[in-house]
Amino acid sequence: MKYLVNIGLETHVQLKTRTKMFCGCLLSTESEPNTNVCPVCLGLPGALPRANREAVKNRGSVSG
Repeated sequence: MKYLVNIGLETHVQLKTRTKMFCGCLLSTESEPNTNVCPVCLGLPGALPRANREAVKNRGSVSG
């Protein structure tokens, strides 16, 4: 019997952008909890995420 090995990696990164990765909410550690959220952040049904343009543009700086 042959087996197919499938290994997944989970990574955590800190962005140097003004907004979050998959929505337009402000990325601020100084705000009160649960104030910079939207339907995408909350994972509500029907909310479709869009990648942060600035983070995608700067993706090459991670590989250095």
